[in-house]
Amino acid sequence: MADPDTPPPSAPGSGSDPSALRRRVAQAQAEKARRDAPPEPTNAGTLALRMGGEFGAAVLVGAGLGYGADYWLQTSPFGLIIGLGLGFIAGVVNVVRASSAYAKDHPVDPNAPSIPDDARD
Repeated sequence: MADPDTPPPSAPGSGSDPSALRRRVAQAQAEKARRDAPPEPTNAGTLALRMGGEFGAAVLVGAGLGYGADYWLQTSPFGLIIGLGLGFIAGVVNVVRASSAYAKDHPVDPNAPSIPDDARD
């Protein structure tokens, strides 16, 4: 007597083939990830606003956490100063990460014409 929990064998390529199902699921997941990905910056202004926002948010979060530590531990300016410093460092790291990712995705064309320098000595 056959085990009722075991599915019957299926022909390769049929609708109930497990490997075909895995491929279809992987394709659907890749399509969903591509659709749900945030849009890539299209110009320098968009990239600059993104970097400025990330930097400002990191500094504000660091300052807020430092102020909260000062309030909780009653160590007046030290937590705020340390929080601002750590927020500044985190902001710089975020800007460097975003700019290096953009530079990796958009390499400079070595055949592009150079822009002449206005300052002639």
